[in-house]
Amino acid sequence: MPSQKPNRQDGVIIEEDVLLAPFTTFQIGGPARYFARARTVQQVRQALRFAQDQALPFCFLGGGSNLLVSDDGFEGLVVRLVMDAVSVDGATVSVEAGYDLNRLVLDSAQWGLSGLEPLAGIPGTVGGAVRGNAGAYGGAIGDVVHSVSVLDTATLDVITMPREECSFAYRDSLFKGDPWLAVMGTVLTLSPAPPAEIKGRIEQTVAKREAKQLSCDRSAGSFFMNPVVQDAGLIRSFEADQGVRCRECRIPAGWLIERAGVRNLRVGGAAVSHRHANYLVNTGGATAVDMMELAWQVKAGVRVKLGVLLQEEVSTLGLTR
Repeated sequence: MPSQKPNRQDGVIIEEDVLLAPFTTFQIGGPARYFARARTVQQVRQALRFAQDQALPFCFLGGGSNLLVSDDGFEGLVVRLVMDAVSVDGATVSVEAGYDLNRLVLDSAQWGLSGLEPLAGIPGTVGGAVRGNAGAYGGAIGDVVHSVSVLDTATLDVITMPREECSFAYRDSLFKGDPWLAVMGTVLTLSPAPPAEIKGRIEQTVAKREAKQLSCDRSAGSFFMNPVVQDAGLIRSFEADQGVRCRECRIPAGWLIERAGVRNLRVGGAAVSHRHANYLVNTGGATAVDMMELAWQVKAGVRVKLGVLLQEEVSTLGLTR
């Protein structure tokens, strides 16, 4: 149970023994030794000073939509980023890390600003989306980023990094590989367009996701990244089967999982979704150990049957792969 007497550190409340499962879409995970909700960048700094004073490890949490937490929790400080201010100046949108991504997609349509439509239906926050360069259907948030505000957790200074320095790539960025840099917000450059047209494209994106059943309870969405495949025969098989051309030699992980015959795998309460093969779901009572074992079995099956190594898109906390 959360501490009944949370500590206040210069404006930010530090709670103890807060269960992390409710803050993740997997609904899996033990308690954080310490937990803080940061509504401003200054509160983030205050929370990190507490961690430094206590010599604690720390991590950041957004929407929890791409995170698998250990059953033992995290023996440190978890800082949940909930700051969500936004401002619009022409086609430029400045937005803080805790802003809900889907809310931003819909808001941008109201503002008559295009560029975020491919992200419709993707859960999580803006900060998490920037960190992982979230995207779908050939588009990604990094495509419209102008700059990113980043907190250097060593110095507690906020720096602004232009897009060119962010190393955006497929489901990746500089921030995903550097634990010392935490995304606090971003400036996006969008394109003016009639709101009705933008809403129509959003509806088309959502319809595509629903047609592919890309909505599952207690999952993190796509568990594995779509790999680059070198096997020309496998690429031809995919294109013939699906009637589409593969982008940049990437084959959807879900198709590979089905092709390898490992779609029906289950470990404890963790299972490959019957709705989408690249979704690993908590069917009830699943543990992080169950989910990691299931992921290992899926990867092994695809590697043995097809010679392709899948890489996790989901991040972990307190776990080793």
